[in-house]
Amino acid sequence: MKKYHDRCKHRFTQKNTKYVYLVALCLMVSVLPFSTASTSEKNIETPYSYAASLQKDGWEIIESGATQDLNSIFFICLNRGSVVGDEGVILRTGDGGDNWTAQDSGVTDTLNGVFYYGYSIILAVGTSGTILYTNNTGQNWTVKQTGMMATYFSGQMISDMVGVAVGVNAIFQPFFTRTNDGWNSWESNSFYIEHNSVLYEGWLSDVYFMNASVGFATAVVDIPAGGAIVRTTDGGSTWETMCFYDEELFSIDFTWEGIGYAVGDNGAVLQTLDGGETWQELESGVNTTLHAVDFSSETKGTIVGDSGVILRTENAGLSWTQQTSGTTYDLLDVQFITDLFGVIVGEHGMILRTHTGGYPEDTEPPETTCILSGTLEGDVYISNVTVTFTATDNTSGVAATMYKLDDAPWTTYDVIPFVVVANGYHLLRFYSIDNAGNIEEEKTSEFTIQYPSDLAISMAGGTGIRITIKNLGSLDLINASWNLSLDGGLVLFGKQKSGVTTIAAGDEVTLNSLVFGFGKPTMTFTIASSEKISQGRVFLFFVRF
Repeated sequence: MKKYHDRCKHRFTQKNTKYVYLVALCLMVSVLPFSTASTSEKNIETPYSYAASLQKDGWEIIESGATQDLNSIFFICLNRGSVVGDEGVILRTGDGGDNWTAQDSGVTDTLNGVFYYGYSIILAVGTSGTILYTNNTGQNWTVKQTGMMATYFSGQMISDMVGVAVGVNAIFQPFFTRTNDGWNSWESNSFYIEHNSVLYEGWLSDVYFMNASVGFATAVVDIPAGGAIVRTTDGGSTWETMCFYDEELFSIDFTWEGIGYAVGDNGAVLQTLDGGETWQELESGVNTTLHAVDFSSETKGTIVGDSGVILRTENAGLSWTQQTSGTTYDLLDVQFITDLFGVIVGEHGMILRTHTGGYPEDTEPPETTCILSGTLEGDVYISNVTVTFTATDNTSGVAATMYKLDDAPWTTYDVIPFVVVANGYHLLRFYSIDNAGNIEEEKTSEFTIQYPSDLAISMAGGTGIRITIKNLGSLDLINASWNLSLDGGLVLFGKQKSGVTTIAAGDEVTLNSLVFGFGKPTMTFTIASSEKISQGRVFLFFVRF
């Protein structure tokens, strides 16, 4: 039997008398958190890894007018959204959540999920197999189904005609329902979760269809207690297990780039980078139950869970910042309409809203430092120069660092230091942007590279090319980039080769390069500020000068 979540109020238990006999039949009905699949808006941002302390005042509590647990939320735009909850509660807003109006659902069953398609079509699902549908933004809800021994925890409107709902049937099998005609008719099927040729009971807690055929669902497995991620490629007729996990899983979401996330019990966060083929664990930093995950872009996502837990990532799950919610109520669902505007719902009529990505109001730009690494001789570098940027922002975090080297275009720094090798004077310009949109004032760093130029270079043939460089100067040549290119003839292998070498004052090094081809190419070798050009003959692997 599935283990209990004492604090989780998003319950599998039916809250009306129609379901009492099912509870008696099954002895106990377990607690099952859920979430709603949502559509992520494509808005690619530059990843940037940073750590931040607990945030304050990033979320405001909105008066909902309800006291029941609110289980699911869906906004179709910045203004229009709906919330569903226990006892058939449906709330609607047309002003971005400032005000909420109760609508007549026609049922008293617990509603676990709500899903829009366009501005008018809305689906709501819940206990007793309840399916509610409206095509006029909820002015009138039609009860399509209720009073059956099944519970739906989530669903999705894939198009204006195609919709799905997932949950559990009366004998604890994962349960799937699909319509192809706008809920005028529908078909249901159930199955077992297969792992290592063993079939397991359980239920589907959330669903995400990428198109009308391919969909994923999170599942809770009864015995042994745990979770799974299942996939269908035929619209829901059959399902295969993609991940069998030791924690119960309650929510799933994908970005437009096919990166997916699933969350669940004991702080579990899973990620896929290959469209759901394989899943790996991420470190969330918490051990509470996580109920819902939503990504507004490729890199920005939010997770909510028990006791007011809110986790935020700006770098596709590489790190998570715990934000302050201002409540200890369990938070059951989250949706971000943009990277900054999001809404959360939870226990006891709780609605939270942010216009800042969940961070406090941020008016200060980030601070960027530039570190140059190399070998200095006085004020001049006599080696390659490695450039490292470090940016900090104590409020909303750093979104991106930009830099421009000499006359090159502006480039996004990808957290990996880069190397400057060219001889001469260099001007480096840079600044950072935080997640609240504050832009740092542009900074500059100037430096000069001057490699020792007193080099003797010779080329010899044989099996390939042998190049000897002798440092005749009094300064060491450190980390100098070199390049060999062959122009002309038919060179099939070894036409271009490069590397880095160090030559102490008075020493010499020999470089060897294999070549395969035919003809008389011009061979050009450059190192630091020196160049050697020779005409040679290539025949198969052999070179003559």
